[in-house]
Amino acid sequence: MSALKGIRASSPLRARWTTGVTWLLAPVLTAATLYGLFSDRAYRLERTVHLESMAQDVLTLLVVPVLVWAARRSRAGSVRGHLLWLGLLGYIAYTYLIYAFGVPHNSAFLLYVAALSLSIAALVDGIARIDVRRVPLAAHAGVGWFLMVVGLAFAGLWLSDLVPTVGGGLPDTLNVGELPYPVYVADLAIALPAIVATGVALVRGHVAAPVLGAVVLVKVLTMGLAIWAMAITLLLGGLQPDWPVAGLFAVMIAVCVTVLRRGAQELAAPVPGWLRPSIWS
Repeated sequence: MSALKGIRASSPLRARWTTGVTWLLAPVLTAATLYGLFSDRAYRLERTVHLESMAQDVLTLLVVPVLVWAARRSRAGSVRGHLLWLGLLGYIAYTYLIYAFGVPHNSAFLLYVAALSLSIAALVDGIARIDVRRVPLAAHAGVGWFLMVVGLAFAGLWLSDLVPTVGGGLPDTLNVGELPYPVYVADLAIALPAIVATGVALVRGHVAAPVLGAVVLVKVLTMGLAIWAMAITLLLGGLQPDWPVAGLFAVMIAVCVTVLRRGAQELAAPVPGWLRPSIWS
């Protein structure tokens, strides 16, 4: 009986975790992005990368209110809100992993680390607490094949830059002091394997695949929006974006929006208890 009382007592605290961690993230992200947009010391990199980093900051600043709204919807019991919240956390974790390792040290470094640690903790917790069998989402093999193609295509693109340098030489995309390009690390070690694995799970009809697929689709969508934000910023700065790449991402954005919208429409009311009060419940 005492253990049951303990679980009940912890439930309100666990329910506040979603909004609590988001309210911690919101000022961290706002401060980091405003510093990047208005400080001359933020990005001591070549002009193209500087402009792209500022474009990423603009997108992240726009994501903040959506993240807060999704967290509130999640706390109210919305599956759609929870999955959107998780996808945006994936975007934040990915972005600030790159910032933490790829941006020359500046006054916002601790903000980058805080954003990275908070978003990863919330993402892992938010996924682990879902009882996927109680969320009425169907696995669609077509979406799985789309994710596999996206993941494998980008892996092939990055490897085409890296494999020729195995015997000696350096790729064109280098960081300060000839350090590895952080996008290669984040994509090849984490993001692309996750995208491909989710695609395989969808094709095979795994019970957790629809939930993970929704989260990954939001992440792919934000990646496409970031590329377009960068393309527009480069154009305004008098530089020429890579329009074929931007066009490819436009197609990916359209596919993600279409699939997510259809999935939201098809989603029925979840079975009560779909979100556990804690990982250990």
